[in-house]
Amino acid sequence: MARDDEGRIWVYFGTGRFWSSLDRQLPYLGYQNTFYGIKEPVDANGTLNYATPGALKSDLKDVTGIEITSGDYASVNTLANDIKNNWDGWYLNFSETGERNLGQAAVLGDIVTFSTFVPNNDLCAYEGRSYLYGLYYKTGTAYWEGVLKTDDSNGTGIGPNNKVITKIDIGKGYSETPNIHTGREAGSKAFVQTSTGAIIGIEQANPGITKSGKTSWQEH
Repeated sequence: MARDDEGRIWVYFGTGRFWSSLDRQLPYLGYQNTFYGIKEPVDANGTLNYATPGALKSDLKDVTGIEITSGDYASVNTLANDIKNNWDGWYLNFSETGERNLGQAAVLGDIVTFSTFVPNNDLCAYEGRSYLYGLYYKTGTAYWEGVLKTDDSNGTGIGPNNKVITKIDIGKGYSETPNIHTGREAGSKAFVQTSTGAIIGIEQANPGITKSGKTSWQEH
């Protein structure tokens, strides 16, 4: 859960399961899993109103396939305002066959970070692949600047055709919840441990605030 810059509460979660070998076979392997960002209901005065019916999927903006070009602030701002004024949130369908979200998301500095897992559908193979997402919390898309600073993107977070990267392959193994670390450096770093024993660290250039600090100054 997180609050936006207007104090509105959002809830972020994904769908999927991995309980047994049946979950890497058809028909479950072919199910479409999804990640959601949903605003909690408020009344006309902006007060939380849990008597309001929950959001239907038709009340959410489908942001699947929306790509953001580096520097395109106008498109991100337009989409954020559209969702703010006309929708109860957004949803993103995962692109890989069998991809599912198995852990909790982390929200820091305006970025929703979470991992997904795609199991190997070969019953004789025990490993699958994991992915890490970094999405702008208001839109479910990329931010207008690069956030996921990987070697593949030369540390820019910008991919082919000048598109901002929102998803990276973090290799073999099962993964769940990323842990976010903030230190002396700007931004943050997402750490994910996989079932192979590897701990992967991905630098994030968060556009929002990631640590506490001075908010004002007055001399007497």
